[in-house]
Amino acid sequence: MIFLRGKTPMLLVLLTIAVVSAHAQPHDQEQQEPSAEIRSQLFKQVLADFRDLRECIEQAEGGVRAAQENMSVETLDVNHDGVPEYEVQMSGACACGMVNCSIYIYRKTAQGFETILDDAAGMGIEMLKTSSNGYSDLLVEGRDTAATRAETIYKFDGKQYREGKSTIVQMETGERKPASRRLQFQRGTSSTTVTGKVSIALPDTYLVGARAGQVMTIKLTAPRKSVRFLLMSPTTRNLVADNAREWTGTLPETGDYYIIVDADERNSTYSMTINIK
Repeated sequence: MIFLRGKTPMLLVLLTIAVVSAHAQPHDQEQQEPSAEIRSQLFKQVLADFRDLRECIEQAEGGVRAAQENMSVETLDVNHDGVPEYEVQMSGACACGMVNCSIYIYRKTAQGFETILDDAAGMGIEMLKTSSNGYSDLLVEGRDTAATRAETIYKFDGKQYREGKSTIVQMETGERKPASRRLQFQRGTSSTTVTGKVSIALPDTYLVGARAGQVMTIKLTAPRKSVRFLLMSPTTRNLVADNAREWTGTLPETGDYYIIVDADERNSTYSMTINIK
């Protein structure tokens, strides 16, 4: 301990606090408000990393200048090392759907900036108390429909944040369910049956892997006639079947098909059998 001649203990404490504050202040300011140079570097990095976004922005009204002005950058410390990471949110038609916008997290490297989260869309990021591989788990909330919100948890796998659990929540009642579920076929079988309860606010979404040329049959039974399903293709997301109770057809693509079951405003039960040969 260093004693200053002629200084009282209280004054020594005040001097110590002042020194600590003087050293901490620049770092706190940087975390709260990234510099114009960092903002510019991050914007250039986003455009370099995402070609489709860059091409869309270049052709949009206001172009690159407007996109950079409307970009939001906030600092985080997701690995708790005292060095900030950067949450970048893009706005405008090129980066947003009806409500949710693309969200990225970048960290500083010797070569510049690298993304550690690049597939999120929502209205912001919340750092959770849980962590994976030394990095805080992240919650991204977004609007799903007028009556529901989407909640997705991202976990760090050592290199990147990957989507973990995703749910949809009915805002009025708080009822929630998985955003999607993968259909599993027992070994040696070509069909499976699922049951559930749906409404217009909380549909059920299933993923089922299949190959181009296979024949899929879907049969849905439900007490109420308002319960229907639609079938979407893997890559183009084109409607293969819509507002159907029963469908058979040859599949045009290889990949995960989406089967979405919904109803009107009332909760309705159903049973659905899927067969693939």
